[in-house]
Amino acid sequence: MTRSRSGLVLAVMRSLMAALFAVWLWMAPHHHAQGGAETVWLFGAYLVFALMMLAVAAQSWWYDFRLARAAFAVDVATFLVGLYLTEAVTLDFFSSFMAFFAFLMLNSATRWNRRSILLIAVGLAACFLLAGLLVEWGEFHFDTTKFIRRFSTLALLSLMLGWFAFNRQNVPVARYIRPEQAQDPLAGVLDYAMGAYGAAGGAIAWMAQGESRPVIRTCGKMGEGPELAALDLPLPAGGMVFDAPRRRALLLNDQDRMVAMAPAPMEGLIAGFAGAQGLSLPIIGRTGRGQLVLTGIAGLNCDDLFAAKSVVREVAAAMDEEETEAMAREVAMSRLRTQIAADLHDSVVQTLAGAKFRLEALRYKLAQGTAAPDDIDLLCAGLAAEQGHVRAIIERLRQGQIQPGQRDLLQELIPLADQLSAQWLVAVSVSVSAEGEGPIIVPTALNFEIQQILREATANAARHGQARHVRVELDTTDGGLSMAIVDDGIGFAPDALGDPPQSIAARVARLGGGLTIGLIHGQTRVLVTLPMEPAG
Repeated sequence: MTRSRSGLVLAVMRSLMAALFAVWLWMAPHHHAQGGAETVWLFGAYLVFALMMLAVAAQSWWYDFRLARAAFAVDVATFLVGLYLTEAVTLDFFSSFMAFFAFLMLNSATRWNRRSILLIAVGLAACFLLAGLLVEWGEFHFDTTKFIRRFSTLALLSLMLGWFAFNRQNVPVARYIRPEQAQDPLAGVLDYAMGAYGAAGGAIAWMAQGESRPVIRTCGKMGEGPELAALDLPLPAGGMVFDAPRRRALLLNDQDRMVAMAPAPMEGLIAGFAGAQGLSLPIIGRTGRGQLVLTGIAGLNCDDLFAAKSVVREVAAAMDEEETEAMAREVAMSRLRTQIAADLHDSVVQTLAGAKFRLEALRYKLAQGTAAPDDIDLLCAGLAAEQGHVRAIIERLRQGQIQPGQRDLLQELIPLADQLSAQWLVAVSVSVSAEGEGPIIVPTALNFEIQQILREATANAARHGQARHVRVELDTTDGGLSMAIVDDGIGFAPDALGDPPQSIAARVARLGGGLTIGLIHGQTRVLVTLPMEPAG
């Protein structure tokens, strides 16, 4: 970031201008005919004053600000008295005073707010008119045309410099770019802020909404102070330049006006830098608030507060983005946990229930003497197939929730139907509606979800509905897919039709689909409609 030191620059400009006026008067002594030697003494004294203010500006931002109004009054007085003594309102020496007038306007534009700048511009113009009247009353020949032309020039210059003052506070800074390598977000924005100012030390506190204590990160050498982790984060006030040992501070209020405070409150993180000077800046974001303190800044001055607005905006935006992503990650983890629970219920739990179902049937056959070796082989094959399905779930979790590619749903459901038939001792068949032609191509993720729905529905039909046949009918529509699962079991109780199976209902809702359960000709019909692209 390009930092400015307007106080020091103005002091240098004042000294150069005073020296130039002394040279100009020496080169053209006729310009001080009315004032005589007093004119030379005036600008000689002004040069001494300018050098003193230059020394103050180079040593102390505090006294540079506190003496600014008095110095400005001396500048204006020298300007007006010089106009009168040199009769510059009408003579050619007026061009030198144009630089003086520009200096006065830049001084006010740098140090004070917009209202003060407007008042100063109007006041200087009025004083110029007054100086012209005084020259006329002194029986000096008055060129009205020349005077009006010069007055108009000053007015135009006032407008241009006033525009500069209205727009000077938007200091451009480099955008914060999150490091590619994993890093603590607070440490990252602290490094960014310290780099913008070239600070040797700093600390940042951030308290997200809903939290009772801030998270604090520090960097660099700190002075003696209370334990930072025990600090309560104060409500953010305006930013300030502070001198902790002397308890002095310059604050920027809501009207962008600089205010001096002595003694000043050294709250929050500043207490950890008891022997330092630096910046204390509030951070106000959409998702939280905080405080940023920077110390060890070379050439610290009040201009740094205006640049701080842009830096703090970058910091607040970075923290808001981090908090938003953290919330998104938490939501994603919650959804993932829900999905894992549903997958385990619809696969592992149902597989174990199916194995128990098959074992009970095998024990009955053993008691009747009708058991066959094929029954055990079928049971083992079912468990092996389910083991492969669980492995697929694990691999899906490793690769991410959404898998690339597309699958033929019909070709995937036919072998699954054979597996479910053997597992639950029911006849499961899959067919496509008469209007459907060719394969049914769906995204891989949607294919997985539909298989889980069919597993759960078949298990419910066999275990709770005592069904012997399950028929799956597929149909495609514009941008959607419907799957009707019909069984010949005893169905749902009349009072349970409005309360569909929880696992299936939750999965369908997550996919952005619809679920309808009804009884048709003594058969239970579960109708699932899904969009081809599942909801995120």
